[in-house]
Parts: sequence; C-alpha cells; structure tokens
Amino acid sequence: MQWLLATAAISMLVSLILAWLATLSIYGKVTAIKRVFPVTHNLIRAHIDYLMMTALLGTAYFACIALSITLPPFIIALTCFGVLYNPVGFIVQAHNPKAGKSDDLLSRIMVCVGFLPTTIGFGYIFLTVLLTL
Repeated sequence: MQWLLATAAISMLVSLILAWLATLSIYGKVTAIKRVFPVTHNLIRAHIDYLMMTALLGTAYFACIALSITLPPFIIALTCFGVLYNPVGFIVQAHNPKAGKSDDLLSRIMVCVGFLPTTIGFGYIFLTVLLTL
C-alpha cells in the first residue's frame, strides 16, 4: 500500500518540475527549454495530468486505509505504473509535436493500451471501495 503513496510523491515532484519547465519557457523566455519542448501547452497538460494522478492516488490510499482494504500487489503495481506512464505522451508531444499523431491502427491501439493500467487499477480500487461501504 505504501507504493501508492510513494508513487503519488513521485508524481507530484514530476508535476512540479513540468510546471517550472513550462513557466521558464513561457514567462522566463528560456530558449534552451523552448528548443527541447517547442509545444509548451503539452507540458502544461502533463503537469495537470500528474497533479490529477497524485490526487487520485492519495484518495485511493486513504480510502483503502480508512476502510481496511488490502489491495492485491498486482493492482498496486499496475496502478503505480499507469499513473507514471499515462501522462508521458504529453511530454513526448511537447518535445515532438508529430509523435503519436499517426492515423494507423497500431498507433491508435498503442495509445488506448496505454490507458489500461490506470483504468484497471483505479477501477478495481474504487469498485472495491464502493463494495466495502
């Protein structure tokens, strides 16, 4: 269970770093950052996504503690992986705007598969919370 809280802390730290990168790029006019991440709004999207993941993980952790729910290790690992992986697409697109824009079937499947760990993990956790109430 502590992995949920540790992952939330990592997610929050990554979010803060992304916020500073976006701030320095937009308001600080640091050209080196703008060269690495030309699509700054995607840095902001990743920042917000990591913030949401932090909040969801914290809520999941404390709900499980409050209701004495023990999660299977597989669900914990899947959720933690999904939380850290899910916003990465925004970072990739901030660096390379054409990344992930392909219309081929394999690319679309890969994007959808990327959402599965987070969906399965949080789905399991919060369904368990509902069933425990």
